[in-house]
Amino acid sequence: MEALLAALVAADWGAVAAIGGLVVVVILVAKAGVGMEHKDRTNGPPGEDVSSVYVKEFGREVSKEEIYQTIVVDMMMCAIDVDWRDFFPYLRWIPNTSFETRVLRTESRRTANRGDAGIDPSTEEKNCVRVCYLDMLLAENTLTDEQLTMMAWEEIIESADTTLVTTEWAMYELAKNPEKQASAAASLRNDRLYREIQDVCGDEMVTEDHLPRLAYLNAVFHETLRRHSPVPLIPPRFVHENTKLAGYDIPAGTEIVINLYGCNMNKEEWKEPEEWRPERFMDGSFEDADMYKTMSFGAGRRACAGALQATTISCAAIARFVQEFRWRLKEGDEDKVDTVQLTSYKLHPLYVYLTPRVRK
Repeated sequence: MEALLAALVAADWGAVAAIGGLVVVVILVAKAGVGMEHKDRTNGPPGEDVSSVYVKEFGREVSKEEIYQTIVVDMMMCAIDVDWRDFFPYLRWIPNTSFETRVLRTESRRTANRGDAGIDPSTEEKNCVRVCYLDMLLAENTLTDEQLTMMAWEEIIESADTTLVTTEWAMYELAKNPEKQASAAASLRNDRLYREIQDVCGDEMVTEDHLPRLAYLNAVFHETLRRHSPVPLIPPRFVHENTKLAGYDIPAGTEIVINLYGCNMNKEEWKEPEEWRPERFMDGSFEDADMYKTMSFGAGRRACAGALQATTISCAAIARFVQEFRWRLKEGDEDKVDTVQLTSYKLHPLYVYLTPRVRK
């Protein structure tokens, strides 16, 4: 995030910035309110990124984009893939070769890329990061190789895309054009968030220590989770014993999928659910515990273990973006809310005009 902000602050012309390995946010930097021509600046300075690794099973180098596709995107798509035998259990004895082959191929590619195959030491290191999360795990010297790779993989697949998706949708809502009557409220919210950041942080850069005191930022984050659920359908849950849920009898052995989007757009639970309105979390209608009423992090024993991490990363990113720039959507993009894939990626890339704020 800091590298992205630094590139945008230093740019006197338009810049294209990539957030994450899959979600691409195209940004047009505006000086004095004038949109500029954009230029690709996705490659960071040497030493800050890993461009590729050598995977023995493949016998070739694999780019970071392909690794992300394999261990995150492909696994997500498998999670929503349908085996027709699930709907006709009495026909389970019939082979479904295409489905089984697809799943096995995805798993084998994931295993190789995840690190079980290792990296050829004879291959020249390319822009290798010297300190990372895995280094800290290795320093403890208490985990097996399998445990280490699984922990590192879980961090990627469970937070790499959903956190980015949430941040992108939040900035989309905050950047709606004030010239449009329907977007006037969004402009006021953008200013309100900026004033809150200024009141709490002053001339300091927003850090994690400031986040607990940024109440409106927290409301923006949770309202984004509600209106633009990063995971609209919770992956299947296996029912181990007979259960009654919402008045329905669910027999043991059933797999259920919860429609999180439907829950968060329920007019009986949310007033004007189609509206993105962070103030609903600020008017005293909800207790602090109800901030998780959106169920975006699950519930009970299966609640997301990375909830705090995701909240911290996304809120810090939103705050820094608003602190450094005024955001305004590209003309005609206010209604582009179509999504694709499992985790609600924007179908249309986020184009915005950025005007650097004058620091006092």
